[in-house]
Amino acid sequence: MFLETVTAPRDEWEHWNERLRMLSDPPRALVAAITWNAGDGQVTSLNLWETPEAVADFFMERVRPVLEAEGEAANKPQRHGVPISVYIRNDGQRPVDPPR
Repeated sequence: MFLETVTAPRDEWEHWNERLRMLSDPPRALVAAITWNAGDGQVTSLNLWETPEAVADFFMERVRPVLEAEGEAANKPQRHGVPISVYIRNDGQRPVDPPR
């Protein structure tokens, strides 16, 4: 597994989340995606990927075309590497977006 985070203004996060289809059509190699209010209009997202190579594949398949069309993002992911431990309960329920 491989971890990355990105902190950005909520509007920017929503823009990139929509363009990259992170929640509407999650990449198969994305194990978990969690986003929270980081304060001052910022949100932080944690993405847990199956492998570091999965991040590279995602970049080539989805991120690169958006960058070519729209330019660089102001806030880029911070890569943290392989986690020491992970626990995610899976009860088969579909995630629900929290109210705004």
